[in-house]
Amino acid sequence: MIFIKTTLLFLVFGTISAIGIKISNGYKIRAHNLKQIKKGLKILETKVAYTYEQLPDIFIDISHKIEGSVGKLFFDTGTRMQLEFAGEAWEKCINDSKIYLDYEDKEALKSLGKLLGKTDIQGQLNQISLVNNFLDEQIKEAVESKEKNEKMYKKLGVIVGLAVVIVLV
Repeated sequence: MIFIKTTLLFLVFGTISAIGIKISNGYKIRAHNLKQIKKGLKILETKVAYTYEQLPDIFIDISHKIEGSVGKLFFDTGTRMQLEFAGEAWEKCINDSKIYLDYEDKEALKSLGKLLGKTDIQGQLNQISLVNNFLDEQIKEAVESKEKNEKMYKKLGVIVGLAVVIVLV
Protein backbone atom coordinates (compact mmCIF):
# COMPACT_ATOMS: atom_id res chain seq x y z
CA MET A 1 0.00 0.00 0.00
CA ILE A 2 2.79 2.42 0.89
CA PHE A 3 4.55 1.58 -2.39
CA ILE A 4 1.44 2.53 -4.40
CA LYS A 5 0.97 5.76 -2.44
CA THR A 6 4.62 6.73 -2.89
CA THR A 7 4.48 5.96 -6.59
CA LEU A 8 1.34 8.07 -7.03
CA LEU A 9 2.93 10.97 -5.11
CA PHE A 10 5.98 10.84 -7.37
CA LEU A 11 3.68 10.73 -10.39
CA VAL A 12 1.76 13.80 -9.19
CA PHE A 13 5.01 15.65 -8.46
CA GLY A 14 6.48 14.69 -11.84
CA THR A 15 3.37 15.68 -13.76
CA ILE A 16 3.07 19.10 -12.15
CA SER A 17 6.79 19.75 -12.58
CA ALA A 18 6.55 18.72 -16.24
CA ILE A 19 3.70 21.19 -16.77
CA GLY A 20 5.87 23.99 -15.38
CA ILE A 21 8.75 22.97 -17.64
CA LYS A 22 6.45 22.80 -20.68
CA ILE A 23 5.15 26.31 -20.01
CA SER A 24 8.70 27.62 -19.59
CA ASN A 25 9.78 25.99 -22.85
CA GLY A 26 7.03 27.89 -24.68
CA TYR A 27 8.89 31.14 -24.05
CA LYS A 28 12.12 29.71 -25.47
CA ILE A 29 10.36 28.21 -28.50
CA ARG A 30 8.57 31.47 -29.37
CA ALA A 31 11.82 33.45 -29.36
CA HIS A 32 13.51 30.79 -31.52
CA ASN A 33 10.59 30.67 -33.97
CA LEU A 34 10.58 34.45 -34.39
CA LYS A 35 14.32 34.43 -35.13
CA GLN A 36 13.85 31.65 -37.70
CA ILE A 37 10.97 33.51 -39.38
CA LYS A 38 13.07 36.66 -39.51
CA LYS A 39 15.90 34.69 -41.11
CA GLY A 40 13.44 33.33 -43.69
CA LEU A 41 12.06 36.78 -44.44
CA LYS A 42 15.59 38.15 -44.92
CA ILE A 43 16.23 35.41 -47.48
CA LEU A 44 12.87 36.21 -49.11
CA GLU A 45 13.75 39.91 -49.25
CA THR A 46 17.09 39.19 -50.89
CA LYS A 47 15.65 36.76 -53.42
CA VAL A 48 12.77 39.07 -54.37
CA ALA A 49 15.19 41.97 -54.82
CA TYR A 50 17.93 40.22 -56.78
CA THR A 51 16.50 37.17 -58.53
CA TYR A 52 13.62 36.60 -60.87
CA GLU A 53 12.52 33.35 -59.24
CA GLN A 54 8.82 32.77 -58.70
CA LEU A 55 7.48 33.08 -55.16
CA PRO A 56 6.61 29.37 -54.76
CA ASP A 57 10.17 28.42 -55.68
CA ILE A 58 11.59 31.01 -53.30
CA PHE A 59 9.47 29.75 -50.39
CA ILE A 60 10.40 26.13 -51.03
CA ASP A 61 14.08 27.10 -51.25
CA ILE A 62 13.79 28.98 -47.94
CA SER A 63 12.21 25.91 -46.34
CA HIS A 64 15.41 23.96 -47.02
CA LYS A 65 17.46 26.58 -45.17
CA ILE A 66 15.21 26.90 -42.11
CA GLU A 67 14.80 24.14 -39.55
CA GLY A 68 11.77 22.67 -37.84
CA SER A 69 8.22 23.91 -37.92
CA VAL A 70 9.19 27.28 -39.40
CA GLY A 71 10.80 25.50 -42.35
CA LYS A 72 7.60 23.49 -42.72
CA LEU A 73 5.62 26.75 -42.76
CA PHE A 74 7.68 28.04 -45.69
CA PHE A 75 7.46 24.68 -47.49
CA ASP A 76 3.68 24.44 -47.05
CA THR A 77 3.30 28.02 -48.26
CA GLY A 78 5.44 27.40 -51.33
CA THR A 79 3.45 24.27 -52.14
CA ARG A 80 0.12 26.04 -51.67
CA MET A 81 1.27 28.99 -53.78
CA GLN A 82 1.40 26.67 -56.76
CA LEU A 83 -2.38 26.29 -56.48
CA GLU A 84 -3.55 29.55 -54.86
CA PHE A 85 -2.67 33.23 -54.78
CA ALA A 86 0.47 33.96 -52.78
CA GLY A 87 -1.18 36.09 -50.10
CA GLU A 88 -4.00 33.62 -49.50
CA ALA A 89 -1.58 30.70 -49.29
CA TRP A 90 0.61 32.58 -46.76
CA GLU A 91 -2.35 33.52 -44.55
CA LYS A 92 -3.81 30.00 -44.60
CA CYS A 93 -0.46 28.47 -43.74
CA ILE A 94 0.03 30.93 -40.86
CA ASN A 95 -3.43 30.03 -39.53
CA ASP A 96 -2.89 26.28 -39.96
CA SER A 97 0.65 26.19 -38.59
CA LYS A 98 1.46 24.66 -35.23
CA ILE A 99 4.14 27.26 -34.62
CA TYR A 100 4.21 28.70 -31.11
CA LEU A 101 3.56 32.43 -31.70
CA ASP A 102 1.45 35.12 -30.08
CA TYR A 103 -1.64 36.56 -31.75
CA GLU A 104 0.26 39.78 -32.55
CA ASP A 105 3.05 37.80 -34.20
CA LYS A 106 0.63 35.93 -36.43
CA GLU A 107 -1.27 39.09 -37.37
CA ALA A 108 1.96 40.87 -38.37
CA LEU A 109 2.97 37.90 -40.49
CA LYS A 110 -0.46 37.78 -42.10
CA SER A 111 -0.10 41.45 -43.06
CA LEU A 112 2.74 40.39 -45.35
CA GLY A 113 0.26 38.28 -47.30
CA LYS A 114 -1.86 41.29 -48.21
CA LEU A 115 0.76 42.54 -50.68
CA LEU A 116 2.65 39.32 -51.41
CA GLY A 117 2.52 38.68 -55.12
CA LYS A 118 0.01 41.52 -55.69
CA THR A 119 2.31 44.52 -55.99
CA ASP A 120 5.54 45.31 -57.75
CA ILE A 121 8.89 44.25 -56.36
CA GLN A 122 9.43 47.50 -54.45
CA GLY A 123 6.03 47.24 -52.75
CA GLN A 124 6.77 43.70 -51.66
CA LEU A 125 10.22 44.68 -50.40
CA ASN A 126 8.72 47.54 -48.38
CA GLN A 127 6.15 45.18 -46.81
CA ILE A 128 8.81 42.57 -46.00
CA SER A 129 10.95 45.30 -44.43
CA LEU A 130 8.00 46.51 -42.34
CA VAL A 131 7.32 43.01 -41.06
CA ASN A 132 11.04 42.51 -40.35
CA ASN A 133 11.11 45.72 -38.28
CA PHE A 134 8.08 44.55 -36.33
CA LEU A 135 9.71 41.15 -35.80
CA ASP A 136 12.79 42.89 -34.37
CA GLU A 137 10.59 44.35 -31.64
CA GLN A 138 8.78 41.06 -31.10
CA ILE A 139 12.07 39.16 -30.83
CA LYS A 140 13.35 41.66 -28.29
CA GLU A 141 10.13 41.32 -26.27
CA ALA A 142 10.18 37.51 -26.57
CA VAL A 143 13.78 37.29 -25.32
CA GLU A 144 12.99 39.57 -22.37
CA SER A 145 9.90 37.54 -21.58
CA LYS A 146 11.88 34.31 -21.85
CA GLU A 147 14.57 35.55 -19.49
CA LYS A 148 11.97 36.75 -17.02
CA ASN A 149 9.57 33.81 -17.07
CA GLU A 150 11.49 30.68 -18.07
CA LYS A 151 13.17 30.03 -14.71
CA MET A 152 10.11 31.18 -12.80
CA TYR A 153 7.78 28.60 -14.39
CA LYS A 154 10.30 25.79 -13.94
CA LYS A 155 10.68 26.61 -10.25
CA LEU A 156 6.96 27.22 -9.85
CA GLY A 157 6.19 23.77 -11.30
CA VAL A 158 8.53 22.11 -8.81
CA ILE A 159 7.25 24.16 -5.87
CA VAL A 160 3.58 23.56 -6.67
CA GLY A 161 4.33 19.87 -7.20
CA LEU A 162 5.98 19.67 -3.77
CA ALA A 163 3.11 21.58 -2.18
CA VAL A 164 0.53 19.19 -3.64
CA VAL A 165 2.57 16.20 -2.49
CA ILE A 166 2.81 17.67 1.03
CA VAL A 167 -0.94 18.31 1.12
CA LEU A 168 -1.69 14.78 -0.08
CA VAL A 169 0.61 13.23 2.53
